[in-house]
Amino acid sequence: MARAQKGDRRAFEAIYRAYARTLYGYVLIPMLGDADDAEDCLRETFMSANRALAGYEWKPSGIYGWLKVLAKNKARDLLRASGRRQRLRGAFAHHVDALGGGVEAGNPGEETVQREQLRKQIVAVLDTLNPRYAQVLQLRLLDDKSREECATIMEVKIGTLDVLLYRACRSFRQACEKRGIVLAAEL
Repeated sequence: MARAQKGDRRAFEAIYRAYARTLYGYVLIPMLGDADDAEDCLRETFMSANRALAGYEWKPSGIYGWLKVLAKNKARDLLRASGRRQRLRGAFAHHVDALGGGVEAGNPGEETVQREQLRKQIVAVLDTLNPRYAQVLQLRLLDDKSREECATIMEVKIGTLDVLLYRACRSFRQACEKRGIVLAAEL
């Protein structure tokens, strides 16, 4: 532990090997239920541990408790972000459906025309928004980029991105209402 705190990579790798499987199998998989999400959280857990290791004070119970708390916090963050994303995506999809009246499956040519009209309506509403709001909606909900990618592109922190996305959805709803499109979903 002392070597890892001084920056010894091999010592940190030994900590990883000793605890990664346990954290993955007994903490992250049960909390998340998805192997890919658990892998992401495990990676984030050990990245955070590596950054915070210098300030860690050894306890008689060992390092596992500390790593377990880090892993649980990363899993909770992912679950919160996922839920928020789904709620925003659902609200935005509802707004888009209200704009286009829904595209019915049927004639492929008619469906293409309807999608193009819908795209034009969405772009017209986005053009009336604050450019940052339009950009965050485009990146996150239409281009389906991750929060991290969006934050990097927009040169903001993740928390700031979340606020921008929330405000952008509200602004989109208000812009639709100004055009006479009444939306039932509340943000």
